[in-house]
Amino acid sequence: MQARMEFPIGVSDFEEMVQGDYYFIDKTLLIKEIMEDGAKVILLTRPRRFGKTLNLSMIYYFLSENYYNKVNQNLFEGLDISEDTEFCKKHQGKYPVIFISFKDIKELTFPAAYAKITLLIKKLYGNHRYLLEGDLLAQDERDTFMAILNQQANEEHIEASIQSLAEYLTRKFNQFPIILIDEYDTPIQQAYLKKHYDEMAGLMRSLLGQALKDNNPNGRFLEKAIITGITRVGQESIFSGLNNFEVYSVLEEKYGQYFGFTEKEVLKLINDSQQTLPLAPIKEWYNGYQIGKYTLYNPWSIIKCLKNKGTLEWYWVNTSSNDLIAELLTDADITIKLQFEQLLQGEIVERPISKNLVFPEIQTSEEALWSLLLYTGYLKVLSTQRTEFQMLAQLAIPNKEVRFVYNKIIAHWFVIKSSLDSYRKFIESLLSGDINTFKHQLSNYIMQTGSYFDFNKHTPEEVFHIFILGLVVGLKDEYIIQSNRESGIGRLDVIFIPKSNKRQGILIEFKTSENSDSLLIKAQEALKQIKDQQYIETFKQHNVASVLAIGLAFSGKQMELVQEVISIRESEN
Repeated sequence: MQARMEFPIGVSDFEEMVQGDYYFIDKTLLIKEIMEDGAKVILLTRPRRFGKTLNLSMIYYFLSENYYNKVNQNLFEGLDISEDTEFCKKHQGKYPVIFISFKDIKELTFPAAYAKITLLIKKLYGNHRYLLEGDLLAQDERDTFMAILNQQANEEHIEASIQSLAEYLTRKFNQFPIILIDEYDTPIQQAYLKKHYDEMAGLMRSLLGQALKDNNPNGRFLEKAIITGITRVGQESIFSGLNNFEVYSVLEEKYGQYFGFTEKEVLKLINDSQQTLPLAPIKEWYNGYQIGKYTLYNPWSIIKCLKNKGTLEWYWVNTSSNDLIAELLTDADITIKLQFEQLLQGEIVERPISKNLVFPEIQTSEEALWSLLLYTGYLKVLSTQRTEFQMLAQLAIPNKEVRFVYNKIIAHWFVIKSSLDSYRKFIESLLSGDINTFKHQLSNYIMQTGSYFDFNKHTPEEVFHIFILGLVVGLKDEYIIQSNRESGIGRLDVIFIPKSNKRQGILIEFKTSENSDSLLIKAQEALKQIKDQQYIETFKQHNVASVLAIGLAFSGKQMELVQEVISIRESEN
């Protein structure tokens, strides 16, 4: 690959990528695998900004007869696919191609979204205006074609538009066309968020269903279809009735290396751009997406990071709103919140997932929630197993960048109910050991945010773990925060290990009580447990001089605490 001078931020057109002055990774062997896949219709699902549009654009330029004849036969010269001369001779520039992307259909209302889709269809037909030449089309077909170009077509003609265009192309070129559909599910996802889901699901079901079925009453008009999206949308049955249909998601290894960057590819980009950057922090921030044997880096974040000379920031998570994820986690029941407490501690959870995503169920079905988080890139899958009733997946947070999203969501639970100043005061009081202020602020948060955690006299102790861990996410840059870990001769509740041994360590032990009158006694028991079980042993390994030990007792929304500063050196004597 010839060295490039710029990183392609926002470039998703393959021709522009190759002919422009850009670094890029050669993924052209995807074309060969796709064309040799026996499936007639292929759905490839990946998180946003993982190269789906660019890959479809690459397939278009390779296969398109119009492009090959009119513009540039040598676009793929020197790339991996060009080494297979027999394959190129058989397939390059041999097909009429329909290429349409729904990635920008994000309107607030269904009429606005429908109008934008009709404009999209108009542009698609405009690209094939040559079909109007001669007597290829019958008069009624010509009238429909012109109605679409003039945005005067009725809904039935819009719904049949891709299928009709495929029929016209088959007639023109005496060759079944390739249909490329990019981000097919974006209109459906956005319609769910904007409350016009049923209308959009119906439109897309008809538009795509007619185009992709090979049992059309008028005959076959499809060589192969490649579709991309984030999820396989269930219930709407967009793909029901399709013969020879395959889905390749993050659960299947096939095509795994073509979406995202492998470590070898990241090292090549660093080397080609002549930057001297350590791989370890880049790996911690942006690596971790698992697809079969392939462990992948987030391509958008890598490109942004290298363009900014190795600056580590939250690039991918800020490319779109995380409001839906925040809403789902906020409204989740306490069982799911407990599982997220495990994930935030770097642990793995085994939860049910589905290969299909039913949007109306994501707020009521645990399976749908975990599936959404997985397919959108907020979790990674380590392994799966099929039980009699469901698929279970071992899930984890992929990397530091995604962990930031969860920390931000949890912190927002508290800030939204109070103020940023109050939150800062709470954090500062814990750091400085100002126990009176800490107790006052903590009590306020219990009263203000109790609805998130369903505090009552029977609330299990683990719920308070989540509550405290949520409150202290702002300390993660300065402390290693762990929960429910072995230390000394017992298992402590929450420990704060300072990253600088000049800071004081912090230990918090919880107790719950059904009787608010015994809160002080319970808090004292918690403090005594810290000392009796020798929990401070962990701090000795980190050369921490002293520890603020806090015993906390809860009874519903009432609490009490006691504290003591323990000198590590004195405890050794």
